[in-house]
Amino acid sequence: MNTKNNTGKNLRIAMICDPIGNYKAGAIVSALRFGEMLQKRNHHVVFIAARSKENPTDDYNNGMKTYRFRSIPLPKSGGWHLAFPTVKEVRRILEEERIDIVHIILPMSGALVAVRAARSLGVKIVAHSHSQPENLFMGVPRILGRAILDSIWNKYLAWIYSKAGSIIYPSQMAHELLDHLTAEGKPSYVISNGVDTDVYKPAETGNFYERFGIPKDTINLVYVGRLFPEKSIDTLIKAIPHIIAVHPKTHIIIVGGGYLRGKLEDLAGNLNVRNHISFLGLVSDEDKILAYNAGDIFVSPSFAELEGMTVLEAMACGKPIIVPDTTMNAARFFVSDNGFLFETTNDLDLAEKTLRLVSNEDLRKKMGENSLTKSREYNILKSVERLEKLYQSL
Repeated sequence: MNTKNNTGKNLRIAMICDPIGNYKAGAIVSALRFGEMLQKRNHHVVFIAARSKENPTDDYNNGMKTYRFRSIPLPKSGGWHLAFPTVKEVRRILEEERIDIVHIILPMSGALVAVRAARSLGVKIVAHSHSQPENLFMGVPRILGRAILDSIWNKYLAWIYSKAGSIIYPSQMAHELLDHLTAEGKPSYVISNGVDTDVYKPAETGNFYERFGIPKDTINLVYVGRLFPEKSIDTLIKAIPHIIAVHPKTHIIIVGGGYLRGKLEDLAGNLNVRNHISFLGLVSDEDKILAYNAGDIFVSPSFAELEGMTVLEAMACGKPIIVPDTTMNAARFFVSDNGFLFETTNDLDLAEKTLRLVSNEDLRKKMGENSLTKSREYNILKSVERLEKLYQSL
């Protein structure tokens, strides 16, 4: 992969991302990938983030210095901490590191302070749209004011976006959904999170099945992602009885962590399908790639995705995809001749669409090949080049 910087000046960039480190989520993974590739192109990248039990002091992530500050854990987040540096502390970092661009990855507590510090020094700010209210408040019952929390969050996003010189959206859907929050005339760009097709690709699975106790003589459905309410994994589990009633040799591989795991395992037990599911929890990046390749079909029942990085990764591994047809999910636009859309939270419809692929090996193969071809349109190198040009324009 070509990593040469073709845009001229080597830049010094500070990315603000409170939970960077061991926490697994699309925005964090995307930030690390972009940062690492920008460094390969001779730019200098540092992170400003939160301390946690796993990351108690300043450290390095993928070779990038990470400055960590006092924090508090976010409830029901699976380990997400909110950083609370002072303006003086962040100013010192920006000055000592000679930062040209402050890039807000997540608009949390650390971003509030970083915006003030950057503006006081005249440092340019880029804000990245990685957050929907559904990511934060789906666990709050409507009767307890979820709509009010959604409204407050959107007003906050509008405020912090107004401080940036440019806004980045990971998909056209995200742009259309959230661009109204920015000030009129504010420059905004669609830059996909992309997928590294040199890393995510069809591969032999080795002893993956044996290590995780997954049967080899089954059709395997794979889900990769957080076990959170907006991901709607319960819809997938509720579909399993309908699927195995027609095709008993079907197995589900669920990769990822989250506070709903216990409830999802209980649901599987109540439906008598626990033996048809392997909950792998958090796995290494290498095993995540093997999980995609161990699957025959990738299913993402999530109804809130500003792009859908795991869907892209599964496509790059040559898998047919099944995702919900909902206005809050940009991943639906990845589906053409490489998979199926199903009615959101409708487990019967999901089962019916899944069985079309489970029962037809030729169709699985054809749609998988189409996914592989389509994934090349989202090669991460294209995204990095666009991000680099945006930085340079500021």
